[in-house]
Amino acid sequence: MDVLDLVLIVVGVALIAIGILVGRGPLATIRRLDATAANLERYDAWRGKRASLDDDGPTGADEMRAQMRQRLILWGAVIAVGVALLLIGLLRG
Repeated sequence: MDVLDLVLIVVGVALIAIGILVGRGPLATIRRLDATAANLERYDAWRGKRASLDDDGPTGADEMRAQMRQRLILWGAVIAVGVALLLIGLLRG
């Protein structure tokens, strides 16, 4: 195992760790938005449809959910690159 293999392994592990740590934020936000939407649906089922509810277009929560999905895709790609570098470093050695 030479220096290049070690560098690939270290960089791969670092990218995986960074991707997991940073990707947890958007995932938690999506889960909070989904929990709020489920709570509103339960409220609507219990109380009836809210009068101020307009289904004309996407809400702010929909826009935020889309942004968080984009961030998850980005950090998932970072994790995938990290796994690829890790495997290359391990298989070369």
